[in-house]
Amino acid sequence: MNCLGAWLKGICLVYRISAYLRGWSCEQVADMENTKLNPSMHLGISTLCLLKSAKGNSGDGADPEEVVAVLQESISLSLEIPLDEEVENIIWSSQRRLAMVIPQKEGQPATITVIDPQYQGRVSFLEPSYSLYISNLSWKDSGSYQAQVNLRTSQLSTTQLYNLRVYQRLLKPRITVNFEISGEGSCNMSLTCFVEKAGMDVTYSWLSWEDSAGTDHEGPILSTSWRPGDNAVSYICRVSNPISNISSRPIPAGPFCADPGYPEKSSTFFCLLAKGLLLLLLLIILVVGLWVIRVQKKCKIPRMQKLKRNRMKLRKRGKTGLSPA
Repeated sequence: MNCLGAWLKGICLVYRISAYLRGWSCEQVADMENTKLNPSMHLGISTLCLLKSAKGNSGDGADPEEVVAVLQESISLSLEIPLDEEVENIIWSSQRRLAMVIPQKEGQPATITVIDPQYQGRVSFLEPSYSLYISNLSWKDSGSYQAQVNLRTSQLSTTQLYNLRVYQRLLKPRITVNFEISGEGSCNMSLTCFVEKAGMDVTYSWLSWEDSAGTDHEGPILSTSWRPGDNAVSYICRVSNPISNISSRPIPAGPFCADPGYPEKSSTFFCLLAKGLLLLLLLIILVVGLWVIRVQKKCKIPRMQKLKRNRMKLRKRGKTGLSPA
């Protein structure tokens, strides 16, 4: 009788544990150790996890799907569900549990619970497979994602893994030039390409369009040389990451070496040109203003003269009316 009672108690315990673990992955069971469970409950949970691991989940050991996205834009993590299986629930996780989806049944709408506050108001689930759609992406959204699909028909679960990488669209690169003229007349130059807020996985390449060989160079720094009489060569820096690529304006090598004051002279010329245009604009505004004032005065003088004549006429009429008959 005692053995029968212990056996029934064990069955009840396993049933309670399986109900408690329904929809949970074994990787997340560790979080349950903070809950107030008795030792036998913990033992049962561990046993179930071992059995579940031995039984095997579809997708275990598979490489995650690589997904790239744009900062502050949206992305969808596509989920595939077996057509011949009835789904009990879907659990989306990142660093921690993100959301749980219970698909619609018999006309009842799907039940969606977003658990992670980081994703509140930014996620939705696209039917019919309930793929995860994230909007207004931030840097924090980068990382590993997991979709665990718990199947009602076969009592198995399938797992799909994703690796999301968020990148920013690149800004136009800037180039700094350092050069040194040797005693032999040759000019050694170092061109450095720089992009603000470049982020990760950025590649740099240099192109020389005028060179018939079409030489390429990889890396942010290009070292080259130039001699008087050589062809005028311009270099372009091209910067790229997984979502964008952009090129700099052409940088001519000859002027820097032929005239060491080229950068300063160029900037001085543009500065003087801007000042000249500003003074010309002010002069035009002054001339137009004086012309408008002059026209207004010309229009005002005849009007004043007419008013004076009318007043004189009124005075004469008044004097005539007061004279004795």
